[in-house]
Amino acid sequence: PNSQFFLWHTYFADVFEKGGFDIVIGNPPYVEAKKLKYIASMLKKSYTVYSGTADLSIYFIEHGMNLLAQNGILSYITTNKFFNTGYGKAVRKYLVGNQINALINFEQVEVFEDILVSSVVINVRKSLPVDNNKFEYERFYQLNAKQFRAEFAAKLDRFGSYPQEFLDDNEWSFADVEGLLLKRKIEKDSDTLESIEGISIYRGVTTGYNPAFIISEEQKRLFISVDDRNSEIIKNMLQGRNIRKWYYNESDEFLLQTGYDIDIPKEYPDIFKLLLKHEQALEERSDQGVNWWNLRACKYYHEFEKSEKIIWGLTANNWAFAYDDKQHYLPSNGYILTSEQIPIKYLLGWLNSKLMHHYFHYIGVMTAGGAYTLKAATISALPFKKPKAYDVIVEKVDAILLAKNVDKQADTTYLENQIDFLVYHLYGLTYDEVLIVDPETPISREQYEAHKGE
Repeated sequence: PNSQFFLWHTYFADVFEKGGFDIVIGNPPYVEAKKLKYIASMLKKSYTVYSGTADLSIYFIEHGMNLLAQNGILSYITTNKFFNTGYGKAVRKYLVGNQINALINFEQVEVFEDILVSSVVINVRKSLPVDNNKFEYERFYQLNAKQFRAEFAAKLDRFGSYPQEFLDDNEWSFADVEGLLLKRKIEKDSDTLESIEGISIYRGVTTGYNPAFIISEEQKRLFISVDDRNSEIIKNMLQGRNIRKWYYNESDEFLLQTGYDIDIPKEYPDIFKLLLKHEQALEERSDQGVNWWNLRACKYYHEFEKSEKIIWGLTANNWAFAYDDKQHYLPSNGYILTSEQIPIKYLLGWLNSKLMHHYFHYIGVMTAGGAYTLKAATISALPFKKPKAYDVIVEKVDAILLAKNVDKQADTTYLENQIDFLVYHLYGLTYDEVLIVDPETPISREQYEAHKGE
């Protein structure tokens, strides 16, 4: 017929009378969420996997499944972004409610010459998963076209398998089964960090326009020399790049903490003159307080000025948490942790331990360049187990901080290994499980077993 549309509902009416297709094959398009705003309300109404930040391919997965008859097969080549994104949570939950037959993962692979892809071939049966279902799983990672062809041919007849029971709506890391059993053990009888009373994690300050509110050390000295009262709203500041494991490098940047409703023109006229130079940009920003010169309202500014806290950057090249007792503020690409009951130094030793570093790889996200993305939600989800006493690890952290205060390059490996040793025992790891976390552990089996149960 002469029509610009293919009337598939009409031509396949008999298929739907029988319940749907036996198989749906496709390569869904990838369209970013921001380009879907004009149909967002329709998507939200029509799809259980809806998320305001989901790309278009997510909806094709549910739509394809809806077209299937019971026990029908969905087979797609699609983006693998849903494995470990927030918006992928709903579709991960949706998929594990069915029987997964195969997932072949391509991560930064030249499937075609000069075209890198990060995709997955997914094959799912529309039915409840069978008990102890193991699906075909293989991963190809960072290969050029020639390498990919060779590796694919070598693995074609012996793809691996993966237990579906280890997948849920949490991020899919596809760790080895031995590692996942260890993950379960670490989590057993543990509480998430965010559930521990008295512990709070906060993001750094969002100024809306950093050039106006972040000043240099020279400007700070000048402001204070003109009027000592200016020091009241000039705060120590650190960027994520200043933070190392245990310690931080001093910064030559400072924050003008102009508050939510402080009358800056009246109380701090010299600082107001600087802000006037940025008036247009400050008026246009969405993050502001009562007046254009004020920072936006924030209930936790006082947390930055506590006598001690843990600090870290959102994106970091290394697993690194530092101790701060100098009341530093952090910008929006950093985080702070405060604690009312559990000693901060104990928490610092625990966070910097190899076991928590290892656990991060089950739930965390790395950037394409290999950096850690240390989001508040990820750190809050770390499994915390209370020890019988805090003092032993606190004493070792004190010794590390003292050494780093004298010489930031001081070798504290011995003390760090002792903290790791204590954390392993706290979570009940066997020596073989310690080797999963750290294959090069300096602790011998005999040393470890001698202290078992302490």
